[in-house]
Amino acid sequence: MIERSTQDGVAYLALHHPPLNILNQKLIAQLHTELTALAEDPRTRVVVLSSKIPRVFSAGADVGEHLPPDFRTMIESFVDLCGRLVTYPKPTLAAVDGKCLGGGMELALSCDLVLATEGAQFGQPEVAVGVFPPVGAALYPRICGLQNAYRLLLDPRPVSALEAQRMGAVSQVVAEGKLESTVAATATVLARSSLAVLGLAKRAIREGLAVHWGEARARATRLYLEDLMSTEDATEGLRAFLEKRPARWKDR
Repeated sequence: MIERSTQDGVAYLALHHPPLNILNQKLIAQLHTELTALAEDPRTRVVVLSSKIPRVFSAGADVGEHLPPDFRTMIESFVDLCGRLVTYPKPTLAAVDGKCLGGGMELALSCDLVLATEGAQFGQPEVAVGVFPPVGAALYPRICGLQNAYRLLLDPRPVSALEAQRMGAVSQVVAEGKLESTVAATATVLARSSLAVLGLAKRAIREGLAVHWGEARARATRLYLEDLMSTEDATEGLRAFLEKRPARWKDR
């Protein structure tokens, strides 16, 4: 599900879970394992998340695993994964081409830099199936501003890479066919710097801008696990998606 390669101090973790790189518990566990190994590897200076599937970064988390009895383990492990990326000791980049939706978008935006092709699309469609993205709820106001966070979390329609860049969600938009070379060039520049300095710079940014990131993440997760998943509409929306039928909302 994950293909790892390394070149000049840059480790590439490419998602390979056809057809849409759906993030299930197995894939999330593999990402945790890979990130642990790379954090401890002195030869690795930069980590890049990408995809082996054309025109898809990730279409999101496994909807089936959002349902009882699996949802608590699924959400907690995914939230921990994104939190780990936010506080990762080495620079992280997300290389996005095509669909970057739901949990895939949360995963990408948890990286330090997001580079995307002009044709990439970003979106959080969770509300359409009766849930919300807990990582996005904690993270997006800090990186995109309040109004942009509302747009991304409350409106399930995706936005273009250029619009995501305007919102502050994407660092750089590149022409089609130029993503791989641009990511490699950016990662190479970062790999040349002191890991100690980069790590401290990241820490200074986090502590200056997101002092309460951990608390916000914990609160969003509690809301998801305790309040959201106790509603009838959460289960209804998820089941309706799996059964390919319109959801019958009860607003409770």
